[in-house]
Amino acid sequence: MGIDPTKAQIVKSCLVAFFKDARPNRINRRFIFNDGDLGCDLELDKAFIDDIPIDQLKTYMETTIIPKMRANPGKRIYVSNDGTEIMNKDSH
Repeated sequence: MGIDPTKAQIVKSCLVAFFKDARPNRINRRFIFNDGDLGCDLELDKAFIDDIPIDQLKTYMETTIIPKMRANPGKRIYVSNDGTEIMNKDSH
């Protein structure tokens, strides 16, 4: 089952504001962006996206997630209630 469509739209709008190409993948829990030559995957754990209040999501994206993505191009960023994990794209 996918995430709340409003939350998915908030995440996508934050990514589009900061990166050239952002698109949802895999039932809207995984987002892929491409900023020039380097891309990055953002995956949101279902429990995290379900638990974060909708009014805090945009701020969390802008102050926590986007800076980590920009600092780690070419990586996979996994966000859960336990925190953020940064790994190689081919890691699962």
